[in-house]
Amino acid sequence: MSDSALDSYVSSWRDADPQRAVAWLFLRPAERIRYGACAALLQEWRKTLREVSEPQVAAAKLGWWREELQRAAEGEARHPLAQALFADPRVREVPLPCWTAVLDAAFGQVSAPPPSDFPAQQQAAEPWSIAVAALESRLWFGPWADTARAAAVTRVTELVADLRAMGSAAVNGRSPLPMNLLARHGITIEGLTGDSPSRRAALRDYSNLLREALTEAAGMPGPLTLFRAACMQRDLPALERASRAEDPLAAVCAQRAGLGQLLKTWRAARTWRGSAKT
Repeated sequence: MSDSALDSYVSSWRDADPQRAVAWLFLRPAERIRYGACAALLQEWRKTLREVSEPQVAAAKLGWWREELQRAAEGEARHPLAQALFADPRVREVPLPCWTAVLDAAFGQVSAPPPSDFPAQQQAAEPWSIAVAALESRLWFGPWADTARAAAVTRVTELVADLRAMGSAAVNGRSPLPMNLLARHGITIEGLTGDSPSRRAALRDYSNLLREALTEAAGMPGPLTLFRAACMQRDLPALERASRAEDPLAAVCAQRAGLGQLLKTWRAARTWRGSAKT
């Protein structure tokens, strides 16, 4: 395994968000490899859905990963992320179907039609969020963890991440916003590529929907991984700002770090440590 290749994937994931870099401080070296490589791997799969415009190409990439997981389970991994993960005994305790369920959910999104409204968008995102929550919770907390809250938080925070990547998605003919919001504000998917008063109004409406959904998810019972908790803590205030900002996209994309965020992440780390698998 190439340490430099592994570091490249993990640091790319970590350094994309100051909150992740802060959360990194509260992990032990082995945890940084285990949990960081898992997060970076999930990001690779999600990037395939966000950035690959041809469904056949996206399906082929995901198919390669499905084969790679099978090889990794047999001790024959080729990719640095799979090599790092499956060298960890804790990872090998996670049944292979927990990993492949995430890919199966991704396959289901490759050719999915654009959602008509926000409830339909959340429903379409459920298979991925449920599978990711089951995998992460199994790895971070063990097989008996309640995953309902993790799935709900994952569903909304992934939609927020899609919103932040709106530019590249629109170029590829995809909209992170449901179709009824585009129709309400008289814009097309192509219209999302450039700033306009109508795009800003649609983004404010959408940010408010996401904020309400994430607030509801945050209030549910159940454990969250440190990374998911940090993500939620970043997204809630960002959506609050975006829902009333003159430029909602700039508000939701703004990266903020400070003592307050550090304290929130420290508390999240303490909560995770208190309920984590030992």
